Amino acid sequence: MPGLLQTEEYAREIFRNGPRELDPDEVEWLLEVRLARQKILAREDRPRLWAVIDEAVIHRVVGGPEVMRGQLRQLAESTQQGKTTIQVVPYRAGAHAGAIGAFVILDFHEPADPDVVYVETLAGDIYLEERSDVDRYTLAFDRLVAAALHPDESVQLIDRVASTLT
Repeated sequence: MPGLLQTEEYAREIFRNGPRELDPDEVEWLLEVRLARQKILAREDRPRLWAVIDEAVIHRVVGGPEVMRGQLRQLAESTQQGKTTIQVVPYRAGAHAGAIGAFVILDFHEPADPDVVYVETLAGDIYLEERSDVDRYTLAFDRLVAAALHPDESVQLIDRVASTLT
């Protein structure tokens, strides 16, 4: 689930139960940072966000049914705000380019600001700026988009899954 689209409750569960052992203060600090970053999507000049997620993400119940239902509803609603596209790679797609793990491509329109790929790892965050690296990840993203459901179908699937959570 993209961090920029996580609800507070969902993000808290992710931090509490993630790969690193964090004390409660660290969890709350990381949560504050995440929520502060999300404010960029409320700005008038907000950036465009295009997220492609694996279907497993919408089925894995994080924090219980109520938390997950709220997360899925927020995910679907985010597409109604403009400048946000969500696509789901369905199970039936089989192996896909996202199997390498999550990554973010930061695409800047100013020629002086080259595109950057951000990859979060347990060993630390990695920023790839070499054109060959960015090109590799851009191809992977393009292949993910091709394997994913249409954005409208993706939102319908997210809504269906949310409605089944009890």
